[in-house]
Amino acid sequence: MESTKINELKSQRRYAYVVEGMTDEEKLKRIGCLFVIKTGGRYIRPEIIDFLKLIHQERELVLVLDPDGPGRDIKAHIERQVGPCLHADADINEAKAKGKVGIAQMQIEPLKKLLRSFITHDLYVDENLTLEEDDLFDLGLSGPGSKEKRMRLVNKYHIPYTSSKSVEDALLMLCISKEQIIKDIQND
Repeated sequence: MESTKINELKSQRRYAYVVEGMTDEEKLKRIGCLFVIKTGGRYIRPEIIDFLKLIHQERELVLVLDPDGPGRDIKAHIERQVGPCLHADADINEAKAKGKVGIAQMQIEPLKKLLRSFITHDLYVDENLTLEEDDLFDLGLSGPGSKEKRMRLVNKYHIPYTSSKSVEDALLMLCISKEQIIKDIQND
């Protein structure tokens, strides 16, 4: 029963997309994917796996990985550690360019076609995001002297990035409320 409620809640939220590298992340964001996490390639740091586990409790993960051996290895590793995920498996012929294979090599149109059903869901889901535009600044999590407070959240939620924008994106992915953030930064 509890798992049914969790899955129902997840279906009312945007997807989080998992990619290998920075170019993949930039491409997905350019075509409309709001929440994108990069693994850094084959050797995924433990804090990224921990972060993915937390995100997966709140929203579905869509694995958008390179259609090659390392991409398949990353997919298997993530699913072993995090649990079942959704897949967007690129056609290897559409992901080849200049002797390389990967999401980064795909043209925009085939990538849009690959992700169309996921992006459509994201466009029409009525998710109320947990933070407002100025909340991080108001909470002292951006601007001068903010790093110490941000690091409390980074450590608590296994956020693999420390810039204020990256932390804000992570908190949105995790559905952390402003009230919870206040508690987190006040507790030592």
